[in-house]
Amino acid sequence: MMLLRKEKHDVFPCHVDYGHLAEEREWPACQAVCKYLGVNPPVRFRVGGTKAIPSGLVHPELDIEKQAFFPTRNLLFATLGAAYAHGISCHVIALGIVANPIFPDQTEGFFQKAQECISSALGVETTIMTPLISLDKREVLKLAKARGLPFELTYYCHSGKAQPCGVCISCKERITAEKMLLEGSS
Repeated sequence: MMLLRKEKHDVFPCHVDYGHLAEEREWPACQAVCKYLGVNPPVRFRVGGTKAIPSGLVHPELDIEKQAFFPTRNLLFATLGAAYAHGISCHVIALGIVANPIFPDQTEGFFQKAQECISSALGVETTIMTPLISLDKREVLKLAKARGLPFELTYYCHSGKAQPCGVCISCKERITAEKMLLEGSS
């Protein structure tokens, strides 16, 4: 959102509650970041029925790291974002996907195909932007720090606990990136 604001884009944030364990903390963090950045308040989508999907992101009894894949999660995000954007006569959506994909729906190729599918479904050319896709988590944090984003406004742990679990993929990426930043790695 910071990059889009810097380029003078109007930003209409969306947040997807797909029944994930971190929702209780992610939603307030999303609202706080949007307020801090001075963008429109986020629209919240609530998607039910996701407990039928075997993923550690929605089932606390599953392994939060080894079973972290939530099939088609990014397609869900892109589709809901595009539907909302279409409703406000916007045909560009942006997702905060970072480099080093570990799941099939995190690649440039996937987003090119999703863009074609969504454009076809809407009957109008729609663009999916992934402005961070060439940056790893460390580079994203470095960029956010350089632009003054208070990290304490953000939430990143898939477990949804008050203290990050340190075990999930998101925690491991964030902790490693923060450590590299502190050590001054470029």
